[in-house]
Amino acid sequence: MSKWDFLNDFQKSFEFDLKIKSDEAVLTNRDTGESIIVFEERYISDNSYEYVVCFSTQHCHFDDIDDAAEYIRLILTDEVLPIEFYYNGKNRFGGEIRKSDFKKLSKEFLVSYSHHDEEYISQLEYEVHSWSGKYNVERRKVE
Repeated sequence: MSKWDFLNDFQKSFEFDLKIKSDEAVLTNRDTGESIIVFEERYISDNSYEYVVCFSTQHCHFDDIDDAAEYIRLILTDEVLPIEFYYNGKNRFGGEIRKSDFKKLSKEFLVSYSHHDEEYISQLEYEVHSWSGKYNVERRKVE
């Protein structure tokens, strides 16, 4: 049994191309071209492993493959949406929002989300990405 077997199960429910190497897997959405990359990082000092899941502008680290699998499922179902903030075209910070927060996108929400004041947030642009493309927001000014 391979550590990546759960991806074959996901592939039955979600249509994507899958490339698997011993320490990395790449899922590519056939419709949008978006990719999820998950790789295993080994720490020689204590012979432990970490799993890193990368999607769009976001990446997360997990100690357990099952937690990484759950995060990938959340991406595939558009439950988590990477959000990135820019100032003068340069990345400033980012994270993710939940699909339930998508309709709340406003200056007030983004101030609360980012923990920055309204003056600072008003100077920024942001964009949102989703696996399906349904929740993508092209880069726009915070208003």
